[in-house]
Amino acid sequence: MKRINRRFIIITLAFFIFIGINIPYEKAIPYTDTEYYTFEEPYMDFNYENYTVIEPYIEEMPLDYIVLDARLENSLSPSYVWINIKNNDTLSGNFSVDFHIITKGRTFPTIAKLSEKGIYISPGGTKIVKVSHNETIDEFRYDIIPPTKEVTKYRNATMKRIETKYRKIQKTREVIKLKKESMSFIQRIFNK
Repeated sequence: MKRINRRFIIITLAFFIFIGINIPYEKAIPYTDTEYYTFEEPYMDFNYENYTVIEPYIEEMPLDYIVLDARLENSLSPSYVWINIKNNDTLSGNFSVDFHIITKGRTFPTIAKLSEKGIYISPGGTKIVKVSHNETIDEFRYDIIPPTKEVTKYRNATMKRIETKYRKIQKTREVIKLKKESMSFIQRIFNK
């Protein structure tokens, strides 16, 4: 066998080492970068748009009635006042009547109030409400308090509509990215 020259081996070895240390080596290096992005942000548009709707509402209304007759009758004792009430409504209810009377007193006239409550009158029906007093009645007046009913009424209501719109907003954020760097073994040694 032929003897291998040491010098050849050293040169060959040095050649492969030189090539090996110059082979590029890739490495990922982190760095911070600014990234731009857009998104849609909602906002209220205050350019009001008026529109009209028919809105129902409930109102308390007294029952419809009429007084057919109102009388005063003085006798020795007692004296009477009465009224005849007709319920003209389609609903029945309990009426109340307050009589305000002025009597002939010995020296001064006196005023008295006589009340009748809970007088039931059916639809279309009539009822005589009569009260008595022990003194002679000079004059009288009356107040009728009819029951109430709920009536649905309608009114025009002006409404305002606020519109939600969207606009594009551009913002930034910091992100960490990786960049690839290719360096040989010798470059890494000398860059440090």
